[in-house]
Amino acid sequence: MARKSLIFKNLYIYKKSLINIKKLINIKKNIFLNISLNNYFKLFNINKKKIFIRFKKRCYISGRSRSFYNRFYLNRNFIRKIGSIGNILGLEKSSW
Repeated sequence: MARKSLIFKNLYIYKKSLINIKKLINIKKNIFLNISLNNYFKLFNINKKKIFIRFKKRCYISGRSRSFYNRFYLNRNFIRKIGSIGNILGLEKSSW
């Protein structure tokens, strides 16, 4: 089970990356509209380490990053537990 700090850190990185991407888009628009060196150098000052590079997809319940399924946003253990009860729509228990 992942620590709560990892989950919150991941959310923080995701929110910061969205803000940085919006800044990049605005600066690129300004560069094409107003060609100046100041706008060009602003591209290099943005923290590029946090633009979706360190963001990891994690299970919403446990915070586990491995064996994560995008369709359900859960890891395999919780898909099995919750799916066997029948709480996940579109998932059928199969046994042979």
